[in-house]
Amino acid sequence: MEFQGLRVLVLDGAGKQTLTMVRGLKELGCHVTVFCKSQRDTCYVSKYPDKKILSNISIEKQKEYTDYLLKLVSAGDFDVLMPIGELSTNPVTQREEEFKKYVKLACAPRDTYIKAFNKQITFDIAIENGIPCSYTRHSKQSIEDYLEKCSFPIIIKPRQGLGSIGFHKFEKYEEFWPYMKEKGLNPDDYVVQEYVDHERRLGTILFVDQKNNICMSYANEVLRWFPIDAGSACMLRTIDYPDVITWSTSLLKAMKWQGIAALSFMVDKVTGEAKLLEINGRIPASIRLSSMCGFNVAKLLIELAYGEAVDQYPPNTAIGVCLRHFDTDLAWFFQSPDRFRADPSWFSWKNTKEVLYSKDDKKPFYIHLLAQLIEAKEKMRKKKH
Repeated sequence: MEFQGLRVLVLDGAGKQTLTMVRGLKELGCHVTVFCKSQRDTCYVSKYPDKKILSNISIEKQKEYTDYLLKLVSAGDFDVLMPIGELSTNPVTQREEEFKKYVKLACAPRDTYIKAFNKQITFDIAIENGIPCSYTRHSKQSIEDYLEKCSFPIIIKPRQGLGSIGFHKFEKYEEFWPYMKEKGLNPDDYVVQEYVDHERRLGTILFVDQKNNICMSYANEVLRWFPIDAGSACMLRTIDYPDVITWSTSLLKAMKWQGIAALSFMVDKVTGEAKLLEINGRIPASIRLSSMCGFNVAKLLIELAYGEAVDQYPPNTAIGVCLRHFDTDLAWFFQSPDRFRADPSWFSWKNTKEVLYSKDDKKPFYIHLLAQLIEAKEKMRKKKH
């Protein structure tokens, strides 16, 4: 397909992953416009976008946000709309038929996206297809039957939602019903599963085309995360772990997935077995690791959006390359008791790239780092009062 001059409107200009996608589009020769909310956004200060739209419209006001975008694309100035984060992908895909009157949508279709948004659907399919996961309540199983058969501790997490909001751990049976009744919670609104004591976190990134072909896949391990108890990855490394690729492939094919998928696994400290944690249909912040492996995810998304044959990359051979989120890795260094025992060393940059930094486009890294430092300083100031 011809990419040269293709007019692409990319949302979420503040995102780390957005800059990687913009770079991928520019490699193809596309004309890229980025939707930003601040002049400090990573993509606003980058040299890569051809054009930047600055708007203070709130993404939380979803109808107002999508109405504005529909008016924008209806003018005929764009060929493709590419939402990046969950907060933009969700409302755009809710109105995908309206958007498709004017542009191609370079994201997972709504029926695929909602499968990942509802965690219970994911685990039901995983259980039915033998994908390793901790003992999890199936939607057809009564909560009473599950509680009789499970081993404590167990956890609950909302079937739909972002991040760890609503997560709770129960050490014993006697804690479960009193907590649920006190908080007014319905177990049917939650995924209920046994807690996995783990010390390793693994991930896979795959891309599936409209014919259920796996077009890209690689596995990685989260080496450091922040906050240090249970936070987001700040240092990752590609690994050779065929089993998690096989399980991820089986799950996505069973789900009839389309587009990119990021799957997370925990390695059980007792059994050494990797178990499914979650699946996300959004583009992860660490997507630059894909480009370090030679994969252009933006290209695959555009081909899928146009219904064209999607390139199928060979299995990943770039093993041992690392990606670093320096801002959160710096915070990890100051708080972790393992700061001088980390492997690889916190001071090492061997086979490592920073998620935002590029020699020919340094501003996004420095502006973002400065903003994070100012924010941290302000938080500390407020704590003192």
